[in-house]
Amino acid sequence: MSRLFLAPFFLAVVLALACDSGTPGPGQLRIAHLIPDAPAIDVCLKPDSAAAFGTPLIGGAGLSYPSLSARTAFDAGTYSVRIVQGGATSCAGSLNGLGDVSAVLAADLPQTLVLTGRLTGSGSPSLNVKVFQDRIAASPGGSVSLRALNAAPGSNPQDVGVLASQLFQPFATNVGYGSVSEYQSISITPGSTNVTASLASGDTGSQALWAAGTFNNVSDTGVYTLYVIGVPGQTGTPRPSLLLCSDSSVNCAQSP
Repeated sequence: MSRLFLAPFFLAVVLALACDSGTPGPGQLRIAHLIPDAPAIDVCLKPDSAAAFGTPLIGGAGLSYPSLSARTAFDAGTYSVRIVQGGATSCAGSLNGLGDVSAVLAADLPQTLVLTGRLTGSGSPSLNVKVFQDRIAASPGGSVSLRALNAAPGSNPQDVGVLASQLFQPFATNVGYGSVSEYQSISITPGSTNVTASLASGDTGSQALWAAGTFNNVSDTGVYTLYVIGVPGQTGTPRPSLLLCSDSSVNCAQSP
């Protein structure tokens, strides 16, 4: 009798230990260069437990504005972040003498370290470095998971949405600079790929247009972040614009 009772008990204990013994896996981090007046950059990360920075994370020519890097695995913890010139081979000197900032990375999660702000300009230009958790699991067929992140320094809070039949249908409202909305499911044609999506952003309240664009880098089960970028009143590279990026791959498109 004792054996009959002990065997399932022992099995239950073994299964419980197996489930609890796993250690958290590394976080999957990507870098978003959304500083409109900055040159190509690279980023150095140093955990608090390390005495010195290693080498730039991205390598090569670095990231140009506006773009995102591929994801890299990092252990959870608090890191010092240093921005260096694109193409730098060491982390010895920061870009324009910028100071290091602190960022906390989580385990087992895809994340984006978003660099926003300005290096120059009137007022008090400053950089903003934040880590946002991403979602990369595919959405149910027939819908796109979409969120908005306001990375435009000097912008008002934004309402962001879909343009359909000349109607503006917001999926996120009152998204202030440096903040992100929740993911929302946006229905499109089931089973389709390379869908063309018309998206727009405008000031909350007045609806003064920030930017509107058409994107064809959308699939019906994708998960995306729409970045509101640029500087008010600017043209050319720092113009008010939208950047739509897949959360599961290096797939971004800018419009207009």
